[in-house]
Amino acid sequence: MKLSNQPFLLESTGDRACLLLHGLGGGVYEMQLLGEYLYKRGLTVQGINYPGHAELMPKMPASKWREWYEHIEETYQKLSLKYASVSIVGFSTGCPLALYLAATNPVENLILLSPFLAIKHEWYYLLKPESYLASVGRLINDVPRLKLPISDKVMRKAAEEAAFFKTFNLPTVKSALELINTIKPLLPQIDVPTLIIQSLKDTVVDPNGARIIYQQLGSKEKKLCWLEKSDHIILLDVERDRVTQEINDFLLP
Repeated sequence: MKLSNQPFLLESTGDRACLLLHGLGGGVYEMQLLGEYLYKRGLTVQGINYPGHAELMPKMPASKWREWYEHIEETYQKLSLKYASVSIVGFSTGCPLALYLAATNPVENLILLSPFLAIKHEWYYLLKPESYLASVGRLINDVPRLKLPISDKVMRKAAEEAAFFKTFNLPTVKSALELINTIKPLLPQIDVPTLIIQSLKDTVVDPNGARIIYQQLGSKEKKLCWLEKSDHIILLDVERDRVTQEINDFLLP
């Protein structure tokens, strides 16, 4: 399996499009397999890399969520001028970005995969990880990136070969937390049909974030699906076929 971190636009002859939004410190490689699948099903699909995520370098550069969002909204507007409907698929930090877009634009559907609402808190951390970011994060800019959170070893190797960065930039992580605090009060006013998929074994984000979004979202049409074997990057992990099928059934019933 060969994954690429180069942005893509797969254009179909139909009138429906999907915009795919990757995670923090990741890239469009996280969304590649889904994009190829949806294109084969007749949708136009665009995968982008955010500012601060688009260059191959050992250290992740600093960037802020409003820079990411500006690029996302610009891409969405271009798609909406050409296609009758545009659905948004967000992964991890791509989820609060997708929600912010839906709060201010007429998107067709939302799909939220492993949504980042809080960092996974293990009992031995003592304090919540966000607390360490507020203190130690003032002194340190970068931390090493450990192995990618994918249980499937073959897919993990392919993803590690495609990924750009070997570190996380802590000021950038803090900006992502600012985005989350911005989107939380907006959840009740978002009424877009929404599918949420979350693994109980996620080692990166708190799985309860998916439940909170589901409960507080203003959408009348919403569904929450739980996975039991995958880690965080569910589009590339052992239950990816089920994830793809759930997305297919939601977008193309």
